[in-house]
Amino acid sequence: MPRPSVRVALLALVVMGLLLPAGSPAALAKDERLKRGTPEPLALQKARRKAIRRGCDFLCGKPGSVPRTPGYEGKQRFDGGFGDNRAVVALTSLAVLALMADGSTDGRGRHGKAVARGIDFLLRLVENPKPSKRYPEGYFWYHKDSTSRMHGQGFATLALATALGTTNGKRARRIRKALVKAVACIERAQTSTGGFGYQPEPSTDHEGSVTVAVAQGLRAARDAGIVVNENVIRSGLHYLRKSQKKDGSFQYSLHQDQSSYALTAAALSSFFLYGRYTDGPTLTISRAIEYMRGKLERHTDVAWFYYGHFYAAWAAWQWDGHTWSPEGKNLWGWWHRRVYPDLLRKQRRTDGSFEPDSGRYDYGPVLSTAFAVLTLAIPDEVIPIFQR
Repeated sequence: MPRPSVRVALLALVVMGLLLPAGSPAALAKDERLKRGTPEPLALQKARRKAIRRGCDFLCGKPGSVPRTPGYEGKQRFDGGFGDNRAVVALTSLAVLALMADGSTDGRGRHGKAVARGIDFLLRLVENPKPSKRYPEGYFWYHKDSTSRMHGQGFATLALATALGTTNGKRARRIRKALVKAVACIERAQTSTGGFGYQPEPSTDHEGSVTVAVAQGLRAARDAGIVVNENVIRSGLHYLRKSQKKDGSFQYSLHQDQSSYALTAAALSSFFLYGRYTDGPTLTISRAIEYMRGKLERHTDVAWFYYGHFYAAWAAWQWDGHTWSPEGKNLWGWWHRRVYPDLLRKQRRTDGSFEPDSGRYDYGPVLSTAFAVLTLAIPDEVIPIFQR
């Protein structure tokens, strides 16, 4: 018989729903849900996790290795950033998230030092901003970065919010203070349409992919205990909902009719991220899923391959994950059967990096590898925002 203090602790866990008494209706219901799922095949799990580890070793070198010269693409730089200058804020944020998805935390784990250095890089951008009258407080601005902009703001906010959950003391206070500023910067930048543009200010420039990036950053910040204006979230989701076309796809912006698999997957993941799992009269979710299925029936080598499949995997996992069987109508099982083989084949045997997108979508192996690692790591649910 447990001691009184132990019994009280166990009772508290039962009340909170963290521990269910064996044989209780809630426990039986949970067991039944697990039985309905099909576990990940062991061979696939081993291949997936091996690919994740090799990708992380590429991003910052094997543990104990010395960082390469500044600006060396594919490795962490001396200043803690990742990739080249033209998109260093976004690349650093995504690389840090990938390392955390593999189980490393801020200062701990296989690549804990690299995570800490990446977090320091992002913190410095907010704590010690370069003199500029153009950009507001809380904006992750790097003077040579011409590409990240508000995409980077969303990714950086997500990275810091994720790191906050495994940090304490003075370090946690620094991250929390930076997050408060970053969230305020995002909120001030929302346009009258509810969407967000490339710059940290409200304007007539707004589009879906930026809106998605900041939405996930806001969700992670809110989960980490940062106060987020509910109206900003509600308006952002309304903007995305208005962007859906008759064929189920989501267009680039309210002003541009162009739509794609990647934009549709990103928008759908945002709805799930904020708990919108049921269709209304417009059938927003089911039409988007059918559009994505139709695209993948023809081919998986879509534009923005890594970006698109990252969000598609996220959406599919949120929708009906934990079932790996490709038979039937299960979205997750069907998606991973179609895409995982192609994704794994893109990893280079030589160094563990993933082949970059070609042409104008090529931002180097840091971007492709970080997105690939994050995509492969979604089922592990190490990153809180991936959890169903």
